Amino acid sequence: RTLVNTAPFGIQLTDLNGRIVYSNPAHYKMQGYRPNELIGMHIWDLMANESHRAKARKYYQTIVKTRPDPAVYFNRDKTRDGREIEVKINWDYIRNEKDEVTGIISIIEDITERKKAEEQLQKSEERFRNLYDDAPVGYFEYDLQGNITRVNRTELKMLGYTSEEMIGQPCWKFIVDEAAREQIIAKLRGDRPPAVGLERTYRRKDGTTFPVLFEDRLLINEKGDITGIRTAIQDITERVKLQNQLNQAQKMESIGSLAGGIAHDFTNLLFPIIGLSEMMLEDFPPGSLEQQNLHEIFKAGKRGRELVQQILSFSRQSEHQPIPVHIQKILKEALKLCRATIPADIPITQDIKTDCGPVMADPTQIHQIAMNLITNAYHAVEPVSGSITIQLLEVDVTSTNDSTGDLAPGRYTVLSVSDTGIGIDGAVISRIFDPYFTTKEKGRGTGLGLATVFGIVKAHGGDIKVHSEVGKGSSFHAYLPVLAKSAEVNPEKQQQPLPTGTEHILVVDDEKSIVHLEKQMLERLGYQTRSFTSSSDALDAFKTEPSKFDLVITDMNMPNMNGMQLAAELIAIRPDIPIILCTGFSERIDNKTAEDLGIKGLLMKPVGMKDLSQKVREVLHDMKE
Repeated sequence: RTLVNTAPFGIQLTDLNGRIVYSNPAHYKMQGYRPNELIGMHIWDLMANESHRAKARKYYQTIVKTRPDPAVYFNRDKTRDGREIEVKINWDYIRNEKDEVTGIISIIEDITERKKAEEQLQKSEERFRNLYDDAPVGYFEYDLQGNITRVNRTELKMLGYTSEEMIGQPCWKFIVDEAAREQIIAKLRGDRPPAVGLERTYRRKDGTTFPVLFEDRLLINEKGDITGIRTAIQDITERVKLQNQLNQAQKMESIGSLAGGIAHDFTNLLFPIIGLSEMMLEDFPPGSLEQQNLHEIFKAGKRGRELVQQILSFSRQSEHQPIPVHIQKILKEALKLCRATIPADIPITQDIKTDCGPVMADPTQIHQIAMNLITNAYHAVEPVSGSITIQLLEVDVTSTNDSTGDLAPGRYTVLSVSDTGIGIDGAVISRIFDPYFTTKEKGRGTGLGLATVFGIVKAHGGDIKVHSEVGKGSSFHAYLPVLAKSAEVNPEKQQQPLPTGTEHILVVDDEKSIVHLEKQMLERLGYQTRSFTSSSDALDAFKTEPSKFDLVITDMNMPNMNGMQLAAELIAIRPDIPIILCTGFSERIDNKTAEDLGIKGLLMKPVGMKDLSQKVREVLHDMKE
């Protein structure tokens, strides 16, 4: 009796009708009743609701009728004050001296808090499982033999497998790196520490590969023994792509800087070639052999100047100046350059219509379009020794023309470059104009050629169309709007005499040959000059006689004191002094910047006599007004 009365759990006796005949103090307390209040009640009277009561009556009737083996029974009770509690009941039969069943004894335990804890633990485990499965990185675990024992949903999705296809498989089966198996086995033996923040290449179910960043963590049981390794992998495809783009951009920036430097030196070499040949043309009789030879030198110099402008355009150190141009001439020049590099066994067919109207464009950029499209066609036909066709014609685009539906109605000059090369796969044709996208092997393409073409054509109000079939070739059609008749340039007028003058001009350039040339040009035009190769010496001379000079022509890029700094010093001494700045670059200064500094004119090097004479007279005339 003492043991029953002091037991920490409820004990009750019921007869075969389910009436309570005894309850110990712990059971009274659990149910919230006073002693003896439970006596005579049916056990199902304590149930939480009718559903539980019906369940208890049925179970009790089964016990009385069929005499099953004693078992554990779970139910929900309602206490006297209305609280619901979860109970666990262990019951057994009460037998008399004749071994007859006379009732039931039940040991009742309040498991409400324990069940709440279990539910919370279950929810916590479910949350952890969801966090594990839906983590932004893939997880998999493998045992000491390297066989996968667990994998989360992210990794399954990343690799394209089901859990059944991965669990039990050796983890190195999904890794491209040949040395991965040895590395993993070495970790499992303890020869190497787990890897953190390293890169590896994984293979998907479809055979494609992708780069990942992976980290390993040891799995250790409660005894401190290593049971396996958990690996986290993060798909870094986009990061690698962005890094490659950054590297490419940095490389292009470096190339651009180098190109700009080369262009600057090339400009200084071309300056005397153009300037001296232009002056000497006037010194020989018209039609003479000497004049004809000089004219060829002069033409070659001007072609060199155009190449410099292309280099500066590439290095983004030159502004694009749209002017009315006929594409025919530019296209023929581009073909000459390309023909020199494309093998003779690859035929290039030309169909260039001479009656195509002019377009408003930057000649250098039109040259870029032609060069890129022709080079692209060459790369397409090179593996199969195909042919290239260049066509230029003028078409009328209407609003109902399906093939050019993105273009506004009007007249367009169409540059078409077709090849019979390898063609473009339909899966990638929509991406060929994306920056840095290329199908060429490493070292053969930057991924910028077609993107540059697309950008230029769009900027000029046109569009580019492409048609391709794998194994049959590709055709690119660049549409550029033709200028209206009223906007076309008038035919070139008969050459007028160069404007001259008698003013006193201060000339400054750190290159002796350029200073000497500019001095000759200006003196031939009638001007008085004083020249310096040092900006400091020129400033000292100006300080001595500031009123002596009517105009200053200075180079931009000079040591110690550049052209802008010299201009600022001169204007501080004499605010009305007109200054012309000569530069081979437009990146560091433009007309707006020059105007803000008080500079009256800009000349792009290399400068010819015509440009020099016109700019000098223009600035001096403006100052007099």
